[in-house]
Amino acid sequence: MKYKAITLRAFWKAALFLSVLIGYQLLTYVDVATKNPGVLVVLSAFIPVMTGLLLMSWRTPFKEFLILSVAISGMIIWCNSASIAHYIGWICMVQRSAMFTLLAFAFGLTLRSGRMPLISRVAEMVHGPLSGRLVRYTRKVTVAWTLFFLALAILLLLMFFILGQHVWVLFSGTASTVLIASMFIIEYAVRCRQIPISERGSMVAGVRVYFGGRQSVAIIKSNS
Repeated sequence: MKYKAITLRAFWKAALFLSVLIGYQLLTYVDVATKNPGVLVVLSAFIPVMTGLLLMSWRTPFKEFLILSVAISGMIIWCNSASIAHYIGWICMVQRSAMFTLLAFAFGLTLRSGRMPLISRVAEMVHGPLSGRLVRYTRKVTVAWTLFFLALAILLLLMFFILGQHVWVLFSGTASTVLIASMFIIEYAVRCRQIPISERGSMVAGVRVYFGGRQSVAIIKSNS
């Protein structure tokens, strides 16, 4: 019963994540496709970065400063919306490319000497202490994701400049989603070839750990 509750909670968290992702794609399309954007449309183009700053504020000692900065930035955007409206396409492109660049940075940062690679950390949460083979493999996967996110950021930049912002907004969201899904599938196929079944976890287990938190880790270990 407890296992089902944890799985259901993980499912709803994953569903929320997908809903936010789809909503972000639709919001970007509306922002760029609108011919004469009003104040609310201009403000909506900054929702991802403002939301990110607000989420970060809860984990820092500078909470009040960040919240005040977001509020002041919102007022500045509101007062200058007519001028900013001409650059909405650029704003959306920079935000999306910056997001993948930050992901590449986050993955790459864990590859420094003395740090545990991000994928190794997730694998250890699922399996416990890792074998030498898994340590080497998960490090390579972390490197692969770092390069993948960096390449995706560059690809979005190239698409914007080559195809133009109106074509970019139609294909960038779909392209990034398909490429990320393909990366997951390819990595899992490689894992099945290189790692014995007794040492590897499924994609579902990894997702459950990521979205389910500590309780899901305990459930997975108790069932293994």
